Amino acid sequence: MPGFRACGVALIVVALAGCDSAPPAAAPLLQHASQRMARLHGFHFQMEITGETGSNEPVQAAAGEVHPPDLRATVDLRQGGFLIEVEVIFSGSAIYLKSITGGWQRLSPSQVAQFFDPRSLFDPQLGLFNAMEQTKSPSIGRKQSVDGHDTYPVSGPVAAARMHQLLSLIRDQGSYSATYWIESPANTLWRARLSGNLFDATRAAAVTFDFSNHDQPISVTPPPLG
Repeated sequence: MPGFRACGVALIVVALAGCDSAPPAAAPLLQHASQRMARLHGFHFQMEITGETGSNEPVQAAAGEVHPPDLRATVDLRQGGFLIEVEVIFSGSAIYLKSITGGWQRLSPSQVAQFFDPRSLFDPQLGLFNAMEQTKSPSIGRKQSVDGHDTYPVSGPVAAARMHQLLSLIRDQGSYSATYWIESPANTLWRARLSGNLFDATRAAAVTFDFSNHDQPISVTPPPLG
């Protein structure tokens, strides 16, 4: 009987050890998550900017639905010391804005670029998902829960010039720290954060993205004008 008990204890220890599997390799996980996110037909995103943004960065937050390349979002802007909320829709080659004055109006690309063009965030070539694979020497951390999902944080430096491409008001000198929270083995990105002296050369800031509704059907249509 003592021998049987010893074997039983040993089996339990082995089983428990097997449950705590080793984390996946950082670089392949980052690559697979980048490719999965780029193939999505639709998703929901939230973006928040914290820290020192300076006077040249009016955007504080944005949230919306993306059906690449179309997008609709609500954007919080800081103008003249006030925080205002606008809605934007990008449908085909057309851009629409609804501000506090009410009613939708059509804008030119140059007009919307004056405050925020969110299409660049998820552009197939310039956007965040493509930039994930350009993170240098990525390392993986211990599992963390993000909105109830078990994820591995993968971190590494990214060239500032590369991040300037997806959000033009980000400074294009030096490098920044990027972290991606990825669920494995589904290769699903739930959160991404870029941090460093993003907008002011002497003060830190961060841009955080949260993603949900991966690959759920989303339709983005032009709004009624007027």
